[in-house]
Amino acid sequence: MTEDKVVKKLKENFYKRIDKHDELQFLDSSTLNHALCLEIAECTFAEKAISYEDLCHQIPRKLGSRSTILNSLNYAVAEGYFIKESVDYDKRIKNYKLSSNFKTVMIDWINELKSVTSAIE
Repeated sequence: MTEDKVVKKLKENFYKRIDKHDELQFLDSSTLNHALCLEIAECTFAEKAISYEDLCHQIPRKLGSRSTILNSLNYAVAEGYFIKESVDYDKRIKNYKLSSNFKTVMIDWINELKSVTSAIE
């Protein structure tokens, strides 16, 4: 498969996800949401904690302000995409992780990307 066909397949997969109301549509809905999903997924799969403050430091300011990040996090928690947990030693700190369903969705998405991009001749 040539690069143009790989890009075409990636584009088709992206467009299919736009009309759905699910985790992948959230991932694709904005650059900020994409960054949030990647940051939280990385920590979830590594079994590490990531807090709101960590996310605000990791994600470039150009992608979103602190309040915009918080709004996206609250939306994703309300939709069941992310899980928000308080830290035992300090209830002010909230850590985020992917829901079990979103973990499965991310693994499928990663495998889809691998299969499409590995087809380059």
